[in-house]
Amino acid sequence: MKKGKRKLKLPLMRNAEAAKTSTLQKLRQLQRLIDPRCEEIIMNPETLYEETASQIFQLEAKVNVLKSLFTMFGV
Repeated sequence: MKKGKRKLKLPLMRNAEAAKTSTLQKLRQLQRLIDPRCEEIIMNPETLYEETASQIFQLEAKVNVLKSLFTMFGV
């Protein structure tokens, strides 16, 4: 039975490592979207999420301004 348990743990460990790698890749991609100057250093995830939220808020504000201008000038 111990061998069976070991066989079950190895794939779980590989899946956990693959998930961690995938998560790190996604964090790097998100960081590049937020700050393209950052190449290697990964921000603290909390800071990265705050920056992402700030960027989203700014983009929403810009869209609202453009919608208002469109309505006012009928362009």
